[in-house]
Amino acid sequence: MSAPVVVIGAGPSGLAAAHALARAGKRVVVLEAAGQVGGLSGSFDFAGFKVDYGPHRLHQAAGPEVLDLYRAALGGALHVRARSGMVHVGGRRLPYPLSLLGIARGLGLTEVAKHGLSAVLARLRPPEGNHFGAEAARRLGRHAARVLYEPAARKVWGLPPEELDAALGRARVQKGGPLAVVRAALGRGGASAGRRYFYPEGGCGALAEGLAEGIRRAGGEVRCDAAAEGLVLEHGRVRAVVAQGREVPAESVVATVPLPLLCGWVGRPEAAEGLGYRALTLLYLLLARDRGTPQDVHYFADEHLPANRLFEARNFAGGGGPEGRTVVGFDLPCSVGDAIWRASPEELTTRVRPALERTGLAGTEILGARVRRMASAYPLYRQGFAAARERALNVLSEVDGLYPLGRSALFVHDNVHHACSAGLAVGRLVADGASSRVWRDRQKPFLETQIED
Repeated sequence: MSAPVVVIGAGPSGLAAAHALARAGKRVVVLEAAGQVGGLSGSFDFAGFKVDYGPHRLHQAAGPEVLDLYRAALGGALHVRARSGMVHVGGRRLPYPLSLLGIARGLGLTEVAKHGLSAVLARLRPPEGNHFGAEAARRLGRHAARVLYEPAARKVWGLPPEELDAALGRARVQKGGPLAVVRAALGRGGASAGRRYFYPEGGCGALAEGLAEGIRRAGGEVRCDAAAEGLVLEHGRVRAVVAQGREVPAESVVATVPLPLLCGWVGRPEAAEGLGYRALTLLYLLLARDRGTPQDVHYFADEHLPANRLFEARNFAGGGGPEGRTVVGFDLPCSVGDAIWRASPEELTTRVRPALERTGLAGTEILGARVRRMASAYPLYRQGFAAARERALNVLSEVDGLYPLGRSALFVHDNVHHACSAGLAVGRLVADGASSRVWRDRQKPFLETQIED
């Protein structure tokens, strides 16, 4: 019997690739280091609630083949939800998605005038520089960059805006100018689609669980608690994956591990020099009340608040969970080994109390806490990252039978539907016998940062 295709990582991209391979009749084995599937888009149980690793959504912008994948994995357990967020900037609150009335009430006429004048001046005299701060200022004005985007960048990425690539600004500052903001506030120009999203009945992780079950039904294997530790190469080709001290023979390998790690596995660690990731600590609090706030997500731009967002499981799922209880989660960007990464649940709870106060939850009884940590949550777009990424991916394309895939291995910011689309593309290529170099030639659309926020 021929060796299977081995997929390293059971996140959305890896499972989408394995799904395509299994449907094409290929033998496939998925190796997942964690005890459950889903990766960064997984879910887990806490105090009777199904909670996600962050505020994930399945966006309606997904293409037909990805929507078909969702339906295959979830059947009828995929519901449409209306977005209801809140952006906190200093003492001001803006409802999100934006509305003209919400902008006027949240900012006040004086602040609206400042933003408008700043945006017009940025059009007349565009700020110079090829970095995040300059890109944000060119798009929405120096005032918006100073009070909103630059503080958020320093908190989320841990770097001055001048050290972050302009590509991050183009991705994160999605409105290209003041008119785009007005059109979004009016729900025009495609913006209305962003006001609703799909969400699975059993949490975002239900997508991965459904895909894994489909792979098994098609004859494939999905092994959890099976961390890949390296690759076995022979004459420039992948021959096996090392997992749990044993070799798993492989016809080819689809790998979703971090790009620098993958370069190290093929003996070329220097190829990924300059590429790194931002870590994430997630804190979940069980509160003694039926519902925390009406919003599904609160965004905190202020640097002195360590939390980037607060999200509430009940508001995503449309209800469910024990009565008189709710769970809110906080994502706290950090670096591996820093104070947030090392902090206990009690210490983290103290750190997020000011954010609880901002959302009207001050004084709410906290019944329990749970912490999850992710070392490689976000590729860090330092200036010059694109050239470093190209170098690393070119090196990997020289290894026959190796196909890097997903946010970590392709070093790209994306959403679940982009990850699934890339996975389906790789699965088809591998099933058809296309070489690693063919995949390298076709990666470009999947390397473009695409974020639906």
